[in-house]
Amino acid sequence: MATMDNAKYIDNVIEQKINWNSIFVTHSKKYWDPMFRFCLSLTNNKINAEDIHQTALFKALKAFAKFVLKYNEEIRHEHEINELFLKPETQYHFKNWLYRIIKNTYLDELEIQKRWNFDTSEDSLEKLSSDTSSHFSQVSSQQNFDMKKEEKIFYQLALDDHWKKRFTQLNDRQRSIIFLAAEDYSYKEISAILEIPIGTVMSTLSRALQKLKSNSSNLE
Repeated sequence: MATMDNAKYIDNVIEQKINWNSIFVTHSKKYWDPMFRFCLSLTNNKINAEDIHQTALFKALKAFAKFVLKYNEEIRHEHEINELFLKPETQYHFKNWLYRIIKNTYLDELEIQKRWNFDTSEDSLEKLSSDTSSHFSQVSSQQNFDMKKEEKIFYQLALDDHWKKRFTQLNDRQRSIIFLAAEDYSYKEISAILEIPIGTVMSTLSRALQKLKSNSSNLE
């Protein structure tokens, strides 16, 4: 990984004749649709989601070279970048990086940093609903949390068109966490992407689950 000591070296490499824009498009394009859906889960508004999506892509494009060089500061040619992105771990971190840019862009653009801070009640595992608290509270915070299969299926259903009316009743934090859960991220991964405690992820999902389940038979 690159350090502050070789930041000047990185800046010099970036100035080399590498078509960073083209390479960024090549490796990010497959994530554009899920990126937009993540924006929509945050904003619950198509126009705002489009604005966040475009701004986040622009920010990612500007920072792409430094992202790549942090993983391999010896890169000199485009084919080396393409080889780097053949590695699953690079793609994994790249996608997470894009999602984190979206989250930060959302907070910056809408100036809602204060509202993003979770209530202390949402941080308390003791307030989880009775149907999920037993499972969650018995898992050590040091473990890599994985959601139960039936929960993941439910979160995926929550993003289906049939559930949109119910989904709008959730707040931005709940919608974003459910989206990432439906993308098959674990609690630990969601915590890292959104930069919030694992306990907060778990309790927020529990609250969202209760809202989605309530009166679900009345959904159109």
